[in-house]
Amino acid sequence: MDNLFVPTPDQQAAIDSNANMVITACPGSGKTSVVVQKIRKEIPEIRDHRGVLGITFTVKASKELKRKCKKDGFNTKRSFFGTIDHFCLSEIIFPFAKRVWGGSGDSRLECIAYDELDEGLKANLPPLNDVGTVLSTNDYNQYENEFIQHYRSGFILLEAVGILANHILNNSIACQRYITARYTSLYVDEYQDSSQAQHKSFLSLLKLGLRAVAVGDVQQSIYAWRGSSPDYINELVSQPDVFEHHIVNINHRCHPSITNYANRLFSENANLLPANEIRVFHRVFNGTQIDLANELNTYLPKAAALYGVTNLSEIAILVRNNRSLGYLTAGLNIPHRVYSDDSLGLINTRASNLFSDLLRYRYDTAFLTTDIDAVREYESVCTRAQLARVRSGIQLVRSIDDQYLEATILDISEELLGGNLSSRDVAALNDVVNSTEALNQYTPSNDTEVQVMTLHKSKGLEFEIVFHLDLYDWVFPYREYTGDFNDEVYPSWDQDLNLHYVGITRAKAACILARSTRRLNNQQQNKQGRNSAFLELNGLGGLHA
Repeated sequence: MDNLFVPTPDQQAAIDSNANMVITACPGSGKTSVVVQKIRKEIPEIRDHRGVLGITFTVKASKELKRKCKKDGFNTKRSFFGTIDHFCLSEIIFPFAKRVWGGSGDSRLECIAYDELDEGLKANLPPLNDVGTVLSTNDYNQYENEFIQHYRSGFILLEAVGILANHILNNSIACQRYITARYTSLYVDEYQDSSQAQHKSFLSLLKLGLRAVAVGDVQQSIYAWRGSSPDYINELVSQPDVFEHHIVNINHRCHPSITNYANRLFSENANLLPANEIRVFHRVFNGTQIDLANELNTYLPKAAALYGVTNLSEIAILVRNNRSLGYLTAGLNIPHRVYSDDSLGLINTRASNLFSDLLRYRYDTAFLTTDIDAVREYESVCTRAQLARVRSGIQLVRSIDDQYLEATILDISEELLGGNLSSRDVAALNDVVNSTEALNQYTPSNDTEVQVMTLHKSKGLEFEIVFHLDLYDWVFPYREYTGDFNDEVYPSWDQDLNLHYVGITRAKAACILARSTRRLNNQQQNKQGRNSAFLELNGLGGLHA
């Protein structure tokens, strides 16, 4: 329990209630602390062989939820903390697929993305690499033969994980009995990021008798391109006979002027909080994106000094995409840490998740053996001697020379996962251990390093100072060329506005919204840099300096 957390009346009401509920919460409202308190309140009341489900949408968020729940040695019993895909795979698909599709299947099922399938296997599937093409539970019957063929070939289609888990959950009595015997409640964070299949699974678990708690914020919905929609949390809110609705809408994170600016993005008449000074700034730098990065080498330390920020890790530079990351790092000389996806992060198999955990264990002394999910699963099936041997091997990961690291991880993983590893997983591990940049993702952040990432990766994080770049016309929000440069067509306005809102509300002390006078476009052509439409919204006058 967070010793500094003193619940507001709204927060306390949500903590105290034992009903099914939806918690709608703004950025900085302490929603994670509310969920942690609810979980820690519930667990002592249940038997040791049971636990709760704590579901999040990123590995980082699930680790943080688990850490906070286990603080001060708190016993979370048999609780599960992980991403929605990890839950679907490890608790539903892997153990119970054979109950629905027959046969023994393959005990070493993999998750393979559509793009990695042989062309012949794609022939009878929709083009899942097209933006906006997403499978729903309504598609299961149409593609069932394909899914079963995949299963018998030893893999699961990554893009189908949600609908496959939903089908198994609703058709396997053994799965239903396991879930209800093992878990008492279901907590899902960032519910506005749920897909149709994930929403259906949530309702199925509720129907089985689990108490259900959904937490989210419609204005932070930023994953429509992968099938997520705020409609599903709104659907829960619209059922007061099933779900209590608790509103937690006081932003404890941001300076009031930042909150005022962020709220006016959605309503030019939004009420304003009292603010004794302005902490949101519009800044234009001369040159291109690379020149802007060069200017930050001197501008950023001055901003840190102005607001008394001594650790550079409390400062973030956020950009729209990976191309912009390249421009930024080309000109940025200040010590910085770039957060991007590596080869392991781009696949979602038991082996890749275990490899990632073992690398975190090697480079982060705060990451313990008990934080490795595969060890928790192994404990339920192994002997004491086997567990002792595995733990000794894991400890070796932390001390072994670099040249033996990959082999050591593979040996331990084969033991924990009960068999050979796929060539795809091994190749991804090899890519990571031979890349200094990739390995940096697994080390704790250094106080002397500025945090650099895309806006999407900043979700759920907070910093004292945020530099939000890429605020150019045509770039953000994305503007579509119709053949007439005077047409202003923004096909993803709502999602882009939500993402802009997410970026601004990461800032606690100050937020600098920046562009340069020139910009390099996709073809590396040097174009004039003009204000993003987001900087020109009605209602923002007087709210920035």
